Amino acid sequence: MHSRGLTLLELLITLSILAILVAIGIPSFTTQIESSRTHTAADELYQAIQLTRSKAISANRRATMRRLASWNAGWEVFFDRDFDGVRDANEELLFSSGALQGASIYANSPLANYVSFIGSGESRFAGTVSSGGFQAGTFTVCPADGGEGYQLVLARSGRVRQSRATAEECRQAAAS
Repeated sequence: MHSRGLTLLELLITLSILAILVAIGIPSFTTQIESSRTHTAADELYQAIQLTRSKAISANRRATMRRLASWNAGWEVFFDRDFDGVRDANEELLFSSGALQGASIYANSPLANYVSFIGSGESRFAGTVSSGGFQAGTFTVCPADGGEGYQLVLARSGRVRQSRATAEECRQAAAS
């Protein structure tokens, strides 16, 4: 009678090969997850900026996206009735977002606290309904553990361009 099955030696060799493949694959998988989280965070921020701009255009009034404690803690979008860039109790909340996981957002000084759009879709600093200096700047979205990320560049017209950020650009954004 012929028996079928694996010997102990064959089973150990198979398990050893499997363990080696898993050990090689896990760091690569971790990098992929980190990259995906960073891309998702950049996309969330981009969509929130676009939402704020479209609300300002459709209502023909100033709409503002303001950070909570920090951009990493989330943000809120509202119609800014008194044009000061701060949400007051009587100002309608349109949207809010919670804290990000696995990514960090850094903003240069023009975008440190808020992004505000007037009815024409242009980005402007807080002022009056259709005035205030033009607001343009860069958000840099980076993995929490360092590495390559994304930059969202806000132009004077209110449009946002997304591009890759090198690891060096992420280090510089974190340092400033």
